[in-house]
Amino acid sequence: MITKLHLAPIICIITLLSANISHSLTLDEIIDRVQDRYEKTGNFQADFTQTSILKTVKQKQVSKGRVFIKKPGMMRWEYKEPEAQFIISDGKVIWFYVPIDKQVMISNVTGDIDSHSPNIFLAGSGKLRNIFNIGLESEGGISQYQYLLRLIPKKSQPNMTKLVIGVNSEDFKIEMSTIYDIYGNQTIISFSSIEINKELSDDIFHFEVPQDVRVVTQ
Repeated sequence: MITKLHLAPIICIITLLSANISHSLTLDEIIDRVQDRYEKTGNFQADFTQTSILKTVKQKQVSKGRVFIKKPGMMRWEYKEPEAQFIISDGKVIWFYVPIDKQVMISNVTGDIDSHSPNIFLAGSGKLRNIFNIGLESEGGISQYQYLLRLIPKKSQPNMTKLVIGVNSEDFKIEMSTIYDIYGNQTIISFSSIEINKELSDDIFHFEVPQDVRVVTQ
């Protein structure tokens, strides 16, 4: 069954950026480099490990798979472990498909930041400073290997009260992100085998509903 924690990775698509950085850069310079590199990034793909932590029951769930992102607004999250699940969008429609449940949930992409559409960067018009209050995360904000940036949405939303991204201090690739919601739950995603601007067909961002699968429209 698809939960809100499974929707959280969509939020993370705004962090899939890379750039070059030196340790002498100020916070403003770091943000500028992120923004500039994003605008030059047409697509992104990587393996991911997602750890979802439910605060109230102290429950941890680990999922693994591969993600594909392409401007404008297209994405494909393929969960392979512990069970197959898919989150796919062509920029207009989002499909949530769980083969074992024989169910697909379909919803439209909206223009605001919410559980379905924190894709302002993929639309090609997102500006970090317009959307977030940004600072260095107080706990280990700068280390030898990574910068931790704290992003607080300027517009209140229940599915993300804070986003922390881990940026490699050498090549500035985003290696991890942690999403916090209003209930204190966390979704931690680590990226590996990252590839930038590799050719991706638009076909993989469209989903054909299989026969005998129940469709739920939101």
